[in-house]
Amino acid sequence: MSSPHESGGHSSNPPFPTRIFESGRRGLVTGLSTAWFLIKVMVPTILLVNLAKATGVLALLAQSAAPFMKIFNLPGEASLVLLTGALVNIYAAIAVAVNISLTAKSMTVMAIMILIAHNLIVETAVQSKAGTPAAVMLISRISASCLAGLIFARIIPDSGSLVIHSLTMNPGKGWTTVITGNAVSMIKIALIVISLMIAVEIMREFGLMNRLMDLLHPPMKMLGMNRKTSFVAAVGLILGLAYGAGLIIDEAKAKTFSGDEILATNMFLGTNHAMIEDSLVFAAVGANLLWIVLGRLVFGSIFVRLTVPVARRWVYGERGKRFEKG
Repeated sequence: MSSPHESGGHSSNPPFPTRIFESGRRGLVTGLSTAWFLIKVMVPTILLVNLAKATGVLALLAQSAAPFMKIFNLPGEASLVLLTGALVNIYAAIAVAVNISLTAKSMTVMAIMILIAHNLIVETAVQSKAGTPAAVMLISRISASCLAGLIFARIIPDSGSLVIHSLTMNPGKGWTTVITGNAVSMIKIALIVISLMIAVEIMREFGLMNRLMDLLHPPMKMLGMNRKTSFVAAVGLILGLAYGAGLIIDEAKAKTFSGDEILATNMFLGTNHAMIEDSLVFAAVGANLLWIVLGRLVFGSIFVRLTVPVARRWVYGERGKRFEKG
């Protein structure tokens, strides 16, 4: 996978307006393709959720899961959102979430949990290929998600206001309201994704991604990353786990990173990645952006600092003690 560390231009650059237009066009094409993929994921999920709701299956699941969900101050239906996010991705989880009645606090707590532990099958495989055992990443991300849910459910203030979507807008209008509410949610998400893709391509064209990553070096060190791994962690933090893990794989092949550095970076990215896109799409459906960005970043950094020594000993045995002393 190529690094997002791109050059700011060539010796014979086209005119400025042309570069803006061409990079914007590339971003638009990428954004439209991504948005279409997300719609193909979300529409079937929405149909299945509403079918489960109409047949009483969702109510039965909610009743069964209610005791466990109370730990996180979430309704029983939230179990389906969390499970969908863990096994599929955040967009499928959102498709479920916008079809159940949730307060703004519940949406925020659930968003934080899903943003830590989502798409576990695919992302765990990627991180395993990047050098960290799958069991370590699964246990780390699932335990972090549950712990975050316990903590944030108790510290985020509750205004009691409902997040308004689909059936919660006006139950009397039935399927018309369901379709309208879900269409609005998908349009919001599509616009965010397309805008981000355009912005990223323009930043790449003018070398601004380089500058952004350089600016992130000092804070990444404060979050526990060393000089060598801070750039890779910053890439994953902004652009997503696939980019970060891809760079880790490249660095591991070149033997630039040690096994311990790969472990620490993968665990950091497991709880903190794609902070812009993923956070914005949850904010678009009612989650509090400040909590899901800063709250998750602070929690994830503390969690990783506390758990990496344990993971070292698990992966490396007695050698893990040497890493801690080093």
